[in-house]
Amino acid sequence: MPQAKTLNARDAKLVQWLTEAYAKEAELEADLTAHIALTEKMTYKKRLRKHLTETRDHKRRVASRIKQIGGTVSTSALPGVPNAVGEVAGKAVAAVKGQVGAARAAISPQAETHLRNAQEELREEHVEIAIYTRIEVFATEVGDKDTAQLAKSIRRDEERMAKYLAAELVRLVKDVVRAEIPRDERATPRRRSTRRRTTSRAASARSRTATGVVRSTGRSSSGRSTSGRSSSSRSSSGRSSSSRSTSGRTTSRSSGSRGGSTSRNGASATRRTTPRARTTSRSS
Repeated sequence: MPQAKTLNARDAKLVQWLTEAYAKEAELEADLTAHIALTEKMTYKKRLRKHLTETRDHKRRVASRIKQIGGTVSTSALPGVPNAVGEVAGKAVAAVKGQVGAARAAISPQAETHLRNAQEELREEHVEIAIYTRIEVFATEVGDKDTAQLAKSIRRDEERMAKYLAAELVRLVKDVVRAEIPRDERATPRRRSTRRRTTSRAASARSRTATGVVRSTGRSSSGRSTSGRSSSSRSSSGRSSSSRSTSGRTTSRSSGSRGGSTSRNGASATRRTTPRARTTSRSS
C-alpha cells in the first residue's frame, strides 16, 4: 500500500480547514434537500434548488483541492477526531436536523415553516462565509494562490445566497403576518401614505407648471406693452419734430414779414427826408 504523504505545517493547516469546509458543504447539502421537500413557495423553492446545485459543486471543488495538496477527503470537521467517527457524526447530525424540520413542519403553519428554515439557512451561510474567509486569508499569507482563489470564488456564492435569504426572511415574516394575524391587529398599510405623497407631489408639480405659464405670459404681455410704449414714443417724437419744423417755418415767415415792414419803413423815411433837403437848398 502507498504510504500517506507527509504534509508540512502549511499544507496540514490548509487540509484541516478545507476538510472543515467540505464537511459543512456535505451537511448543508442534506439540509437543503430536506428544506426543498418542505417548501411550497415556488420562487423560494427554485432558489433553494439552485443553491443545492452550487453546494454540491463547492463540495466537489474543495475535495479536489484537498487531494491536490496531498490530503485525504473526509467529512470529519473536528480536529483530532478519526475520519470514520467524523463521517458518522456528520450523517447523524444531518439526520437529526432533517427529522426536527419534518416534525416542526407537521405542527406549524406553512409560512412559519418557511420562516424557520430560512433563518437556519441564513445562519449556516454566514458560518460558511466565515470559513472561506479565513481559508482565503490564510492561503494568501502562505502563498497558496490556487486555494485562495477557490475560497474567494465559493465565498462570493455564499454571500449572494445570504443576501437573498436576508431579503426573503423579510418577505416570509410578512407572509406569517398575513396568515396568522387578523387585519385589525396589523399596522396601517403604508401604501395609502405613499399615494397621498404621490398625489401631493403631483399637485405641487402642476401648480409649479401653472405658475411658470403665468410668469411667461406676464413677461410676454409686459414685452408687448413696452413695445407699444416705444411705438407711441416714436410717434410722439415724430410729432414733436414736425411741430419743430412747423415752428421754424412760422419763425422764418414772421421774420420775413418783419424785414419787409422794416424796408418799407426805411423807404418812407427816405421819402420824408427828401423834401426837407430840397427846402434847405432853396433857402440857401
